[in-house]
Amino acid sequence: MSLPLASEPSISAAAAPAFAVSPWSGGDASRAVPGHDRWHPEIPAVAEVLTGGSIRMECQAREPGADPVLCGPVVVVGAEPGDVIVVDVIGVGRSDGVYAPNGHPGVIGCAPDAAMLTAAAAAEQDRKPAAEPDADVWRLDTGAPKMLLGHVEEGTAAYRRIAAEAVSSEARGRQIGGCGIAPLTAGSRVLLPVHVRGAKLSVGDLHFPVRGADDCRLAARSGWIDLRVHLTRRGVERFRVNGPMLMPAPSPLAGR
Repeated sequence: MSLPLASEPSISAAAAPAFAVSPWSGGDASRAVPGHDRWHPEIPAVAEVLTGGSIRMECQAREPGADPVLCGPVVVVGAEPGDVIVVDVIGVGRSDGVYAPNGHPGVIGCAPDAAMLTAAAAAEQDRKPAAEPDADVWRLDTGAPKMLLGHVEEGTAAYRRIAAEAVSSEARGRQIGGCGIAPLTAGSRVLLPVHVRGAKLSVGDLHFPVRGADDCRLAARSGWIDLRVHLTRRGVERFRVNGPMLMPAPSPLAGR
């Protein structure tokens, strides 16, 4: 299935790591897109998917101590606030081809609305010490952007405004899903409430624990994740899905 991809505004190649987004079936539609390490409803989408459609996200590794870098956002066509998207994890794999049956995303979620963003920003501010205003937006040693905001162009007023309002994954807590709650390996499902038009689904920070170990606290590896997405109208009201509902698959290593 061919996925219509969002238009690509001007952006410096050094602004963010390159990710690939493509239909799950593969083919020539894959292309590199910039990642993001903050959440904000105005970070532009990089692709669209119809309900029932599948998509592959190829995610880069995370540097030790850095914030998770996510692939997306992906618009779910027709999704509106109050809907729910049902996301099935079809498969997760390492870029180097090494077999890793317990691969799973460290972070998966939909973009926050303004109220959620404000609440998360307040919680984040309470946890960190006071800093100079520019320290949150720019690396003072190199002048390079500290925050990765996808297709938001560096040096613009929009970049500075969004960077000042955006929040990290940690600040969103239980607003999003991830391995801090339960590992979503292949065969898992997660229900995510929609907060903004199009849902704007993002995922990343892939982990690949070895047998008998839990390495989710270590830096994520590069890899790919295949997702299938279904849209449920008014799912928040109909099914009382007020936050992420994670349905992890049984571990393939269980009982060995």
